[in-house]
Amino acid sequence: MTPPIRKTRFVEEWIDMGPKIPVPRVDWIREKKLDVAYGEDALQKMDVYYPNGVAKASYPVVILVHGGGFTMCDKRDWHVYPGFHALERGFVLVSVNYRLAPAVSYPAESEDLKQAVVYLRKNADTLRLQEENFFLYGTSAGGNLVTIVGMKGADSRGKEEDFHVNAVAALCPLLSFTDWISKAPWYIKMMPSMRRALLGYLGGNPKKNPHLAAQAGADNYISPHPPAFYLQHGDKDPAVPVQQSIEFYEKLKASGYFAEEDLVLDILKGAPHAGAGPEFLEETNVLPILKFFGRKQLALNV
Repeated sequence: MTPPIRKTRFVEEWIDMGPKIPVPRVDWIREKKLDVAYGEDALQKMDVYYPNGVAKASYPVVILVHGGGFTMCDKRDWHVYPGFHALERGFVLVSVNYRLAPAVSYPAESEDLKQAVVYLRKNADTLRLQEENFFLYGTSAGGNLVTIVGMKGADSRGKEEDFHVNAVAALCPLLSFTDWISKAPWYIKMMPSMRRALLGYLGGNPKKNPHLAAQAGADNYISPHPPAFYLQHGDKDPAVPVQQSIEFYEKLKASGYFAEEDLVLDILKGAPHAGAGPEFLEETNVLPILKFFGRKQLALNV
């Protein structure tokens, strides 16, 4: 069976269609720093890609966080592909790896992302990044991580470990473990290895530890002065119900912390979960996010 992801209208130069699951190419990107370590673990690394063309003194940066159920996938697999559109529009692209369950459990993965953002801020001059213009972009489990880190970073401005960002894009994000558990026996439907890994991520059966399940979700982190938020979700998502994004959007809106232009809910009609179709890789669905980021940039004399 042909994987649906192959139906994506890929930019030919950016992708290797040889493998069954297409693999993004990076040889066309002239300037890059691969496997930059932000921690001591082998997975605590990130790739930094610069736009082709005339080099600039500094760039706004999109920090991309892959999905994979907190248990798998990689910073150079298909998840990174939408970030190439960011490169084309003048952003530096940073693709981040993080430690995976069951080797680690909550909150290690969100702490890794926080650590990566702190590293980028502390090394912004060397890496030619605009500290004033940081953006998070995450899919599925990565959507959970960017939401939590983006919200928590709002309170870090000016502190030694500053990891605040201008805006967050969360695509088909898992936002509530509690809601997910109550509405579907998801851990029974998954393959046993995935089930064990997710139970490891949550430190045990979430039904027996609802407090931890609540902590691992996003609801507890809505606070004053948050980053702008763009939520994108398919209305035919069988893995994470679209209602999660709808309900989270309504909570953000009801908080009173957001101006109307700082909050977007983008429902993709007929779209499944990311990776089960081409929708979340298509330029037509990526560009609105990048335009949203562009509107949240601070103007600099660079």
